[in-house]
Amino acid sequence: MIRPWICAAIVACVIGKAAYCSPQSVGSGQAAKNTPCARGVFLILESGKLAGVDWVEREEARVHTRTVLTQSRVIDATIELRPDQTAVRSSVVLSIAGAESEKPKTRELGEGAIYWSDMIVSSVEQAVARARVLNQASMKIPGASLYSDSRGDVLVERLDATDWVVSYHNKRYEVLTNEQGCMQAATLPEFGVVIERRAEFDARQYPLWAPYVAPPDGAYRAEEVSIRAPQGHTLVGTLTTPERATGKLPAAVLITGLSPSERNGGTPPWMPLRDLADALTRAGIVVLRVDDRGVGKSTGDHAPSTTYDEADDVQTEVSWLRSREAIDPKRVALVGYSEGGLIAPMVAAKDPSIAAILTFAGPGTSGADLAHYQISQAVMRDASIPAAEKEKEIAKQLAEDMTPRERVVLTIDPLEFARRVHCPALIVQGGMDLHVPMRSAERIAAAMRSNGNSDVTVRIFPGVSHSMLPDPIGLSSGWVLLPAFLTSPPVLDVLVRWAAEKLGTAGLP
Repeated sequence: MIRPWICAAIVACVIGKAAYCSPQSVGSGQAAKNTPCARGVFLILESGKLAGVDWVEREEARVHTRTVLTQSRVIDATIELRPDQTAVRSSVVLSIAGAESEKPKTRELGEGAIYWSDMIVSSVEQAVARARVLNQASMKIPGASLYSDSRGDVLVERLDATDWVVSYHNKRYEVLTNEQGCMQAATLPEFGVVIERRAEFDARQYPLWAPYVAPPDGAYRAEEVSIRAPQGHTLVGTLTTPERATGKLPAAVLITGLSPSERNGGTPPWMPLRDLADALTRAGIVVLRVDDRGVGKSTGDHAPSTTYDEADDVQTEVSWLRSREAIDPKRVALVGYSEGGLIAPMVAAKDPSIAAILTFAGPGTSGADLAHYQISQAVMRDASIPAAEKEKEIAKQLAEDMTPRERVVLTIDPLEFARRVHCPALIVQGGMDLHVPMRSAERIAAAMRSNGNSDVTVRIFPGVSHSMLPDPIGLSSGWVLLPAFLTSPPVLDVLVRWAAEKLGTAGLP
C-alpha cells in the first residue's frame, strides 16, 4: 500500500542519481570541434531565491564539479570523457555540511552515454555538448547514472545555433548557449527555476550550513534541547531564537508528517521543516522542531505510536515552551505539515490557549478516502500498468498490511477536531497535491467556521505538490527528479506573513 504522507524517506534515494556534464563549440552542418568551456559557476534560483550552486572546471578529457544544494548537501564529482563527449568513468564523493564525507563511489559508465544527474544542473550542458557532436536537429542521448546501472534517454532538440531544448523525466529545460556550446542559462518554466552561469562565485557567498545549527549569517541562535515526556521518553530537537530579541517572544511548534521523521522533516537537500523554522525565526518567532519519538536523538519506540501519541508529544512540547522565561505563553502557535496538519487541530481542539494554527497539506477527508485517493492517483498515472489492470491494482494495494499508525489514521475524522478549533487558522495546500484530496482545505475551513470561528484563511498554491516544492507532476515518485529542493518561496512568504501578523511580532516582514 502507498502510505499517506510518506515524505521524509523519499529524498534518501535522490542522491543515487548524481551525474555530470561538459561542452564544446558550435558547427554549422558539421560536427563541432571539442573545445572545453572555461571554468564557471551555475546558480540555481527558485522563484528568485538561491537554491543551489554548481562549480565546474573542465579539461578536454575531464570535468570536475562541486554542487552544493540548500547549503547542506555536497556532491563532488570527477568524470573522464571521450573525445565524442560520452563518459568513461566517474568518481563521486557525497557529504552533508558538518559531517564526514562518504567514501568515493567509482563507476565505469559503459559505452555511448553521457553522465546525467537531475541534481547537477551542468549535466544539461553536457547533453548539449554530446548533441553538437551528433549534429542532428533532434537526438535521443543515453544518460548514465553515477550510482547504478540505470540509464535513461535525454532528448535534445536544436532550435538554432544557441537555443536548445533538453528534456528528461517530465522536465523541459529551455537552454541558451554561446556559439561555442557553453550553457549561459537555462529555465524550467513549470518549476519556476532559473539556472544562470557566472564567471566567478565565491563559495563564501553560499556557505555550508549543517542541518541543525544556526545559519552562517548569524540571524538567530540555535540550541539543541531535550524535553522529558510524561510517558517516559525524551524528545530531542532544535530551538531557534531571534538574535537581539527583547521581552517575551511568540513561539511555534513544528509538527512532522506520518512516516518516522527527524526534526527537519527530511534529509539534505530536502528539509521543509528547517526551511519553515528559518523563515519564522527570521520574522521574530521562536521555533521548536523535534525528532519524532524513537527517531534521531529522541528516545522511545516509534513503531507502535499513533497519531494520538504524537498529539500528546506536541502538547508536551507546547507546555515546555510555555514554561520558558523568554516565551509569551499566550502566543504559542502550531505549524503542521501533512499528518501534522491533522495533529495541529487535534491539539488546538483540546487546548484553547493555542494562539494560532497553520496547516500545510493536512487531510480533510476520512482516512479510507485519503488512502484510496493517494493510491488511485499513483496507479492511474503509472504507464507501466495496463488500463484494464488499474482498478485491480488499486484494490490490491488497498488490501496490503498497514502499520498500527496507519490503521488508526483510517479511524480518524479530521473534521471532528476542526469544528472545535476557535483560534486563527491558515489552511494551505499545493495545487498539485496528489497525496491529499484537493477538497481537504475548504472542508477543514468550513468545519472550523461552522462553530463561529471567523478567522480562517485558505490558500491554494498552483504548481506546488505535497512536498511543498514547485512540482507540476505531483507524485512522490517524481520528487527525486526535481531540480531544486527549496520549499516554495511564495508558500514560505505567505506562511510567515500570516504568522507574524497573528502573533504580533516586531519582525513582521
